[in-house]
Amino acid sequence: MIKVKDPMLIKNVLEPTKFADLKAKTIEFYEESSMDAFEKGFGRYQLNKSPWLDELHNDLTAVAREHFESETLIPSWYQLAVYEGPKAQLHHHKDDNACTYNIDLCIYQKTPWSIWVEGKEYFLDENEALLMYGNDQEHWREPFPDPMNNVVANVFLFYCEPDHWYFTKGPEYLYVLREQNNTRGMM
Repeated sequence: MIKVKDPMLIKNVLEPTKFADLKAKTIEFYEESSMDAFEKGFGRYQLNKSPWLDELHNDLTAVAREHFESETLIPSWYQLAVYEGPKAQLHHHKDDNACTYNIDLCIYQKTPWSIWVEGKEYFLDENEALLMYGNDQEHWREPFPDPMNNVVANVFLFYCEPDHWYFTKGPEYLYVLREQNNTRGMM
């Protein structure tokens, strides 16, 4: 059983050279993105697979293990998200994917956009991360500040224990779980 603790804010997650490289690659992704990468429902460009993000995900496993106090957690999946415009949003939710442990790392922002976890507001600056339990803690963001000018880039890095369904049944099992939940909701 996982002991859920309050979210933790970590400053200077990456050493300056590695962070500058992450920021430069994120800006390049954003500037070269096509509408194929745009997720309309959240008002964000997203990237879910990249060698440089794979490396970051693996590199931050030690940070996740230390702060979540689990020597056995392993990387599940990640998402780079660059929010912009009046449709940028993150509704109230608990994650339903392989998001037991979540590192939410701020890469850059024109205007800060706080994240709320279990009713408490957190502000992140560049190279700061909020660590939380995505499946167990409700989180969201209030309306996007200065939507006509603002851009906010974050990478969400997720980790789980090796016995999680993501590893034992495969990532596609998420769709089975969602269908089961939808069926239950109709009863």
